[in-house]
Amino acid sequence: MNLVIVHHHLNRGGVTQVILNHLRALHEAGAREIFDRIVIFYGGRATGWPDQMEPALEGVERVAIPSIDYDTVTAVGEEAPFRATIEMLEKQGLAAEETLLHVHNHTLGKNVAWPNALVRLAEAGYRMLLQLHDFAEDFRPDNYRRQVEYYGESGAGMDEVYFQAPHVHYAVLNSRDREILTKAGFDSDKLAWLPNPVQPFAALPHRADARDTLHQKLGVAANQKYVLYPVRGIRRKNVGELVLWSALAPSSVAFGITLAPDNPVELKPYEAWQSLAEALELPCHFDVGGNQGLSFHENLAAADAIINTSVAEGFGLVFLEAWLAGKLLIGRDLPEISADFKDAGLRLDSLAASLYVPKRCPISGREVFSEEAYRERMTELFTQVRRDFGQDDLDHADLEKQLDERLSDEWIDFALLTVQAQQEVVRSVAGSKELAEAIVEENAQVMRPLTEEAANFDSTIQINSQIVLTRFGLPGTGQRLRERYLQLAKQQPGPVSSFNGANRILRQFVELSRFHPIRLEDA
Repeated sequence: MNLVIVHHHLNRGGVTQVILNHLRALHEAGAREIFDRIVIFYGGRATGWPDQMEPALEGVERVAIPSIDYDTVTAVGEEAPFRATIEMLEKQGLAAEETLLHVHNHTLGKNVAWPNALVRLAEAGYRMLLQLHDFAEDFRPDNYRRQVEYYGESGAGMDEVYFQAPHVHYAVLNSRDREILTKAGFDSDKLAWLPNPVQPFAALPHRADARDTLHQKLGVAANQKYVLYPVRGIRRKNVGELVLWSALAPSSVAFGITLAPDNPVELKPYEAWQSLAEALELPCHFDVGGNQGLSFHENLAAADAIINTSVAEGFGLVFLEAWLAGKLLIGRDLPEISADFKDAGLRLDSLAASLYVPKRCPISGREVFSEEAYRERMTELFTQVRRDFGQDDLDHADLEKQLDERLSDEWIDFALLTVQAQQEVVRSVAGSKELAEAIVEENAQVMRPLTEEAANFDSTIQINSQIVLTRFGLPGTGQRLRERYLQLAKQQPGPVSSFNGANRILRQFVELSRFHPIRLEDA
């Protein structure tokens, strides 16, 4: 049996890291032996692939097929992805009866002709494991719409993208995604839970040296706590909440976010938050892992804690990796994503699912943000989102009722606000000590680590790191992969059909209760 791993690219990013860790996991679990060959098909970009050879990568072949890259990178015709892939499979001697394809993120809409190519490869008898890391339905309307328009001509729409066959299985990262697909009508026997694997960090630099570098480059004093947000600051990472933390925290705490976005659309709101933090003289440092900052491992060594403020994740590696770096994780919990980790035994009580801010200052009664402007903007944004996804407009009274419910309390989760409202809150907090103190008191549990001694959390860090390695380490992942691959290898090819339930996936995502306007606003 041969294994062909397929993704649009091998550039730096989450999927490339997953592919590398899957190969390491197969090696650790001794599961490489079930394959005669392991080949990777990708579009040609490979900036994230290691320069140095390691045992897990020995013998792994890489084959570039330009037409399977993002179609915004390489212009391709409708037939090109299928033709190029089937010809390469034949050229490499990878016959359908002895080859399994493990394909990553085919439904995201980065190459609209690619799902149809996979349908035709399945019709040719190729067994497949289709792993979904992200959903176009999860408030990525541009990705979703271009697929609907492409496949709409045949009348199939997204149903063809989620094609089904006895020899085609799907893999998801968490229980939330598994539940969404099961409710939509997927056969649970052909749906694998495949959480991303993690491995221990290499030895970090000496902390004293890292703190010296931190002081030299960012001006963070030796007696200040340093809270690190180790992400690229795209919109869904909710950078404004990090800025709010820096406005709420004692002066003895500094914050840093590692990288600026590459995408110009994502960069604009990031720079707006950077400008606001600088204007208000907040201890929030940007691009601390960039060319003028520290290396990733230096940042980890210098940090006293890791923070998360993201509102949406495919898997949520930070919930696992923070503990492996020997750091306490603070900030925002994502219960849908972290549920599997808690079920495994992780203690995440240093996180909270919301960061509450008042509509009016509890002391002075002054408006913290404009509720009227918020309502107007939310109505505009959510109506447009539904239209972008091809959904009918909500009845105005129904939408107003849902907004009434969201605003019914005196306090609201900061992450539910529009960018304008978030900025108003940060300015209000920066200008009012009494407001800042009221917010800290309301969110006392999640704010507690900023003032407590780090040693109080040592046992949590130690226990969690052991659970992570035991339950989400490489050997366990290698065994899960081996079992699914062997199950697929025994499956006889059968008829390929459209899913006839893709709209049920969409409806589970596009709800006001799940909508965070910051994900779509420019600034």
